[in-house]
Amino acid sequence: MTLEGAAVSAAATGVSALFAALVFRQWLGHRRPYQFAWSVGLGLYAIAAFTQFLGEEYGWSVPVYKVYYLIAALLVAVLGIGSTLLVHRRAGIGFALYTAIVFVGFAIAVAGTAVDPAAFALPFPVAGTAIPDGNVRAFSYLFTIPGSVALIGVAIYSYWRTRLRFNLWIGIGALIVAAGGSLARLSFSWALYIGELLGIAVMFWGFLASQDVVKARAPAPAQIPS
Repeated sequence: MTLEGAAVSAAATGVSALFAALVFRQWLGHRRPYQFAWSVGLGLYAIAAFTQFLGEEYGWSVPVYKVYYLIAALLVAVLGIGSTLLVHRRAGIGFALYTAIVFVGFAIAVAGTAVDPAAFALPFPVAGTAIPDGNVRAFSYLFTIPGSVALIGVAIYSYWRTRLRFNLWIGIGALIVAAGGSLARLSFSWALYIGELLGIAVMFWGFLASQDVVKARAPAPAQIPS
């Protein structure tokens, strides 16, 4: 448990929850599948960050850790599903089916695996160190790799086509999150928390910038002649 970890996790929870709420409001207005997937993914991001906060503030337990581990892996894939749906609906649906099938196996594996409570004494135990079974930990790559590729790839592709900078910010934010996770697996566990907060903040900045572009391109209301 660390005060710094709790503070960073609380901040990431707030940013991602607000982000999720704004995207969900968009979905309510337009009912586009990618908006719904993104809002779910961002909601999962907020839940994962909140479980980190609980663990850092009050102490990790086996149930909290397992819930965190499940959600943290799944959210990347769900965000990737949203990005895929944006550019190719059929591929996005296929990605969603793949994720659902793999998640069933992943959930069963995590539920039945042993957790090493001694790892909770480490400064940042969220990098998978509390789960000794490498086969279970390898499951997470089936979500994080395709999800990250889709999320980052679509953002870069969109920037290449439009040259709108908000797409680039979203891609950079996703890269920061992915880099934090990779560094955590290399024993730089603190990088996961920093990457989560900084990455979601940069992605949120890109989202807000995209709304400014939409407003600027919206046609002005017709003037009633006097």
